[in-house]
Parts: sequence; structure tokens; C-alpha cells
Amino acid sequence: MGIFSKRSETDHAKVEREIQSAKREGRRTLNAIADRINDGTATREDKRIFNATRTRAGRIK
Repeated sequence: MGIFSKRSETDHAKVEREIQSAKREGRRTLNAIADRINDGTATREDKRIFNATRTRAGRIK
């Protein structure tokens, strides 16, 4: 950023690590939901989340 910029300096490596960490956590959650669906113990909310991620998987990376 320039010296007159009002935006603070961004640590891009830190932001990338946070994004990757969130992706890993999301993947763990989806795997747990998939396991519950296979076991037959999934709640309505689990099924809703699972179906939403399946239909949007091609668009969201």
C-alpha cells in the first residue's frame, strides 16, 4: 500500500493459511455428516447441509 492509503497492510500468507484451515475444518464437518447419513443417525439439518454442498460443489471452490 502507498503511504497515503487508509487500508492496513495485509499479510497474504496469514490470510491464505486461515482460508486453508477453514477449508479443512469444513471438509471434516462434511465427512462427519456423511458418516451420520450412512449410519442413519443424521438430523434434518445434517441432510440440508449435505445436500446444499452437493448442489453447489461445482461453483464454490
